[in-house]
Amino acid sequence: MKQIKFFLLTALLSMVGARAIAHDIEVKNADGVTIYYTWANNKTELSVSYRGTSSGDYSNEYTSNVVIPESVAYNGATYPVTSIGNNAFMNCPILMSVTIPNSVTTIGEATFYNCI
Repeated sequence: MKQIKFFLLTALLSMVGARAIAHDIEVKNADGVTIYYTWANNKTELSVSYRGTSSGDYSNEYTSNVVIPESVAYNGATYPVTSIGNNAFMNCPILMSVTIPNSVTTIGEATFYNCI
């Protein structure tokens, strides 16, 4: 019985969490590089994310040099970029550098995993 409950709980959590980690918007920075974001703090801030619904969906979505802006204009409003989410740059081995603005106060787990 415990195994069935554990399986059901695991299945439920995986379904609930699947959309929560997907990128919500994508915006090109001043250099023309597309950066993927998720909403944070009740859609008043942005967190840098990865492309797709899982960090394994794509590899090398970030290459060369990435400059994260302090804020992003989107749909007529400006949102501060305050964090870099878990796994944001994971599996981007040809990423050369990331410039992080002072507005970013939190960097998630495994952000640069499998980067050289």
